[in-house]
Amino acid sequence: MNLSLETPTVDQLGGIAEELARWQQIPWAGQLHPGDLGWHSSVGPERSAKDLRVWKNGARPVALGLLDGPGLIRLAIAPEYVADTSLAKAMAFDLENPSGLSPEGLVNVVEARGASALQSALRRRGWAEDEEWTPLVLELTGEPRWERLEQSGLRTEIVDAEGSAEWTAVHWSSFKGTPYTDEAREAFMRRWYTLMTGPFSGRAQSLIGYDSTGAAVAVTTVWSAGEGRPGLVEPMGVHRDHQGKGYGVAITQAGAQAMHQAGASAAAVVAENSNPAALATYTAAGFTAGASVSDLARP
Repeated sequence: MNLSLETPTVDQLGGIAEELARWQQIPWAGQLHPGDLGWHSSVGPERSAKDLRVWKNGARPVALGLLDGPGLIRLAIAPEYVADTSLAKAMAFDLENPSGLSPEGLVNVVEARGASALQSALRRRGWAEDEEWTPLVLELTGEPRWERLEQSGLRTEIVDAEGSAEWTAVHWSSFKGTPYTDEAREAFMRRWYTLMTGPFSGRAQSLIGYDSTGAAVAVTTVWSAGEGRPGLVEPMGVHRDHQGKGYGVAITQAGAQAMHQAGASAAAVVAENSNPAALATYTAAGFTAGASVSDLARP
């Protein structure tokens, strides 16, 4: 194996996303998805490229890593290489010797879902179980039923790059819970616009849900990996003032419906085991939970 490790340029981002899309298959283990690159891209295309690492065998990409926060790398490996021990050994060495991988600091946590050989190699080196996650999948073959969406009375609309105010306000309430100051609003809307006009934006469809009074209550963004492949829910949230009314289930089904209409084979998501409310929401929306998988932490 003639391996190299590279950091892509901005003009290579589209090709990298397409290669990663081809690696998305059912059964889906929760590996890095083009939608993860899309959500991360709110940092801008230059930083997005800087945060990516591509392992190649000759000219062919065989693994991809996203440096996503201090000390964390999220990985996907080409399906035909997930059990390759030579690749796993080389990647484990790179992860433990990050001079060319993460010059800004050590990689302390590895997300390597579905990468069986790499997981085994890291465990042999003393890496330990860390946070646990559950991949969930809703297969979209045939004509799925959207009963919870229909029963909810939720009205959904597609949001574009200019329609950021309501979407970002609901997301902030759902995930932050802190005051949405003018400064925070301006910064978040700027990041939203960057994401929705960036190199992965063509894969995104963002939805906002309104209740019977016209209040914006729930949001999601879903990401395509192409026709016949699983799409990703990333993120989904309900405004804190409207939680507990079934809107999370409804907006999740609305996102899955959008993926079905675009030709996806399935809707996929990964939820923390420490967040039982999220797991319950996706299960109620019709998703089936797969085997739980742990991140791996440096010894």
